[in-house]
Amino acid sequence: MKKTYQRNFKKKVLVTGSSGFIGKHLKTKLEKQGVHVDIFDRLNGQDINNTSQLKKVVKNNYDVVYHLAGFSGSKESNENRFKSFQINTLATVNLMELIVNYSPDTKIIISSSRLEYGKPLNIPIDEKHKTKPTSAYGLSKLAATQMAQIFGNTRNLKYIVFRTSNVYGPHEEKKFSGYNLVNYFIDQAKRGNNLIIFGKGDQLRDYIYIDDLTQAFVMAAESEVQQQIYNLGSGKGISLKHMAQTIINSIGKGKIKYINWPKKYKEVETGSYITNLKKINKELGFSPKVRFADGIKMTITAS
Repeated sequence: MKKTYQRNFKKKVLVTGSSGFIGKHLKTKLEKQGVHVDIFDRLNGQDINNTSQLKKVVKNNYDVVYHLAGFSGSKESNENRFKSFQINTLATVNLMELIVNYSPDTKIIISSSRLEYGKPLNIPIDEKHKTKPTSAYGLSKLAATQMAQIFGNTRNLKYIVFRTSNVYGPHEEKKFSGYNLVNYFIDQAKRGNNLIIFGKGDQLRDYIYIDDLTQAFVMAAESEVQQQIYNLGSGKGISLKHMAQTIINSIGKGKIKYINWPKKYKEVETGSYITNLKKINKELGFSPKVRFADGIKMTITAS
């Protein structure tokens, strides 16, 4: 597929879930590039489940909608199944319906998850890998992705879905909610606390620095490519225990503590994961720039 780009990214953009980790960084990045960014966020008194509120903003005819609002966490989603599908699936479907009805030229870029795949049959994983989620979270995200494909086929919805791996980077410390494990471990190590790892910690994860991730999001908006799904990660596999030890070594505090798998976490564990970047590199021209050890140092310094 030939890569084609707009020369000047001066689009009118809406970001849902702008107060989240990715949303804050993306909004900052876009504004630094001179992009007009509006937000749709619960901290702004807006509800992603509120159709009238969504309809009002969609009618502003944005060039791009970044849909980041969601309910995260595999274990947490299994404990709140209705909430997971209400936010991750139904609200997303409603947003897409409003776009095709009231702003058909809008391109929606959806932040999804590697957990759409479930347990990998082979790694690195490409976009053709079968999807079999192990959690309500993964399934709720997969259903939204499949609906984007249906809207694309039947209503010509312009969409790109990113199935992202584990993202980390500068952040404000907050209570762990089943998401952003690297950031949580950094916060724990800074306080000299134990970094809890279930089992032996040998399973590989693909960690992507936030600046790399948001760059891919910007490239998706700049590109004329649409109706595509991309895996987004670093393309490198790092074990959980190595990730934790890298953080400890960089901070000089903290200690790894290994414990047996809690049942509810074991049920949703997917094993090792590494992203195959061939498609996103070929079609969007994206390649991650930040090495994991460097990203950890930058996160520690800035957080």
